[in-house]
Amino acid sequence: MKIFVGYGFNNRDQWVEDLVFPIVQAFGDDVINGKELQGEIITESVRQKIQQSNALIGFATRRDRINNEEKWTTHRWVNDEMATALNLSLPIVEVREKGVDDQEGILGNRQRIDYEEDKRDICLVDLVKTIGKWHEGSSIKLQLLPDEYAQEMYSLLRDPRLRCAYKLLVDGRESNEIPIKIFPIKGGLFVEAKNVPRQALIQVQVEHQGTTWISDYESTDSIGIRLRKD
Repeated sequence: MKIFVGYGFNNRDQWVEDLVFPIVQAFGDDVINGKELQGEIITESVRQKIQQSNALIGFATRRDRINNEEKWTTHRWVNDEMATALNLSLPIVEVREKGVDDQEGILGNRQRIDYEEDKRDICLVDLVKTIGKWHEGSSIKLQLLPDEYAQEMYSLLRDPRLRCAYKLLVDGRESNEIPIKIFPIKGGLFVEAKNVPRQALIQVQVEHQGTTWISDYESTDSIGIRLRKD
């Protein structure tokens, strides 16, 4: 699993690298970030890194004080990174520091972990729980149905023009298409999607030279997914 971590590239947020990165890696996951591409505006390279990730943790920590009040802005690029992940329907958690202006939030009522500098241990425990829940999302294998359509596709498996992809529907948000390979296994044709959240619905689409086979969104608990020809 690849987890993109968005945070402030400064001494105050060094604890993210020192403490959070090892936690992510202890789960066997890869840490992805945009540090080498840092800047005020999120770049296309960072967007591509997020698109290639399976989940995102965004640290909305204090940046600039607002009108001498006990309120701060946060890092613009972190908000943009979270918005990008949200549009991709990736699993996402925002770690928001106490005092950061709530009006800058982009996640609404979605998952958020509160952070206080002198209670960092509580935040880290909550992060461990969150990553653990993400790992409950598992690979799912689906048979392409009905058999008559599978037979039509079977002879095309070696044709590079045959294209298969799936989308996920999570909390009413549709992900981008994710390319996937069709495998012939005894009994029929199958596809396998990885790191799928348990609450997600899945749609599969197969295309070849103007012919499209597509399913409705179905539960990931299904053994097979039924296609119709468009």
